[in-house]
Parts: sequence; C-alpha cells; structure tokens
Amino acid sequence: MIPENAPKILNLMQFARKSGKLVAGIDACLRGLHRKHIHLIVIASDSSERTIKRVNHEIGLYSSKLQVITFGEQIELSTALGLPKTGVFGISDKNFAAKIIEYWQA
Repeated sequence: MIPENAPKILNLMQFARKSGKLVAGIDACLRGLHRKHIHLIVIASDSSERTIKRVNHEIGLYSSKLQVITFGEQIELSTALGLPKTGVFGISDKNFAAKIIEYWQA
C-alpha cells in the first residue's frame, strides 16, 4: 500500500534528516529504541524478512507503543535522503513522527 501522501512523507523525512532527527540503519535505530529516542520506525518495503522480524522483536521487548510503517523501497528512500542504501529509518522527533503517521493514515 502506497499512500497518496507519499511525497509529503518523504519530504518530512528529508526535513528530519536535515535537522538531525532521522536515524538510518537497523543498528542505529535499535540503539535509539533502547534509549527511548525513537518515536517512529520506517521500514522499506523491500527489506528482508529477517530485518523486519528483528525490528518487531526489539519493539516487543522495549516499546509496545512505537509504530512501524512500511514505506517505499530501499534505493528510493536512500537516494532521496542522500544516504547509502538502507532499509530502516527511525524518527527521533515526536512532531515529525506524528505528522508522518498522520499522512500515512490519510
């Protein structure tokens, strides 16, 4: 499912990156999750099953309220954000996370 607000979500992720509120990579996201710094996790739709299971397992252990959305493809997201190919992104700002979730559900 690709939301019609996909460009807005990607734009918010770009703003989050520029302001230092985006964490890229599974290990960095899980570290932020353990420290309670992550408010939303975005997983690329073409990420491996093992990666998805690992993220969901860690969320079950550390944070039952954290929301995970599946959005875009790894190469698309990484290129738009100016990062190496990555499939897991964490948003560490409540406001960015809330707005991305709002656009995702619209």
